[in-house]
Amino acid sequence: MMMNPLIKDSPAPIPHHTSSPRHRPAPGKVARGVSSFSKGVTLLLLLALLSGCGFHPRGETTRPATAISPVFITGLPDSNRFVRALRHQLALSGVSLATDASQAATILHLSKLDRRRSVFSVNANNKAVEHEIRHSLRFSVEHPPGNRVLNNQELNARYIVYDPGGELLGRTREAELRTQDAYRGLAQRLITRLSKIR
Repeated sequence: MMMNPLIKDSPAPIPHHTSSPRHRPAPGKVARGVSSFSKGVTLLLLLALLSGCGFHPRGETTRPATAISPVFITGLPDSNRFVRALRHQLALSGVSLATDASQAATILHLSKLDRRRSVFSVNANNKAVEHEIRHSLRFSVEHPPGNRVLNNQELNARYIVYDPGGELLGRTREAELRTQDAYRGLAQRLITRLSKIR
C-alpha cells in the first residue's frame, strides 16, 4: 500500500509531569508553621524588652551583689578556711569588706560551721568503702546594721567520697580538694542569698 507523502505522522503528545500531591505541604500546615515561628520571635522580643525595663519573673528578683557592699563578717575567724573562701568569692563579685561593723552596709553573722562524716556503703567484708561528707553553715544577716533580715539560716553541702583504703597521701589530697569545692559552693550560694535581701 502506497503512503501519501504529503501526510506526516503527528508527533506524540508530550506528557505533562505534575507534582504528586504528597510532596505538596498542606496550606494549613504552612500557615500554622509560620504563625508559630512568628509568635516565638514576638515572645522572645517581648521578654528581652521587659528584661531591659527591669522586669523579672516572680520569685527571681535579685539585685547586684554589690548592693550589699560593704560587708562585715563576724562569728568565725578570718583564718577559717570557709571565711577565706567567702572573702575570695565576695571579691570576685565586686563586694568590698568592712573592717568594722560601723562602716558596713551589711553584717553577716557566721554562727556555726559543721562537718560530718558517715558511712554510705560497705563492701562484702562489711568494711566501709564510701563515706558521706556533709558541711552545714548557719548564718544571720543584718541589712542595714540593726535590721535582721535573715535569722539562723542554714546552707548545706553534701558529697560522697570513695575510700577503699591504702594510698593515704592520695586520699588526703582528694579530701582537701573536695572540701575546697564544698566551701566555694557554699560561699557562692550564700552570696546569692545575700543578693536577694531588701
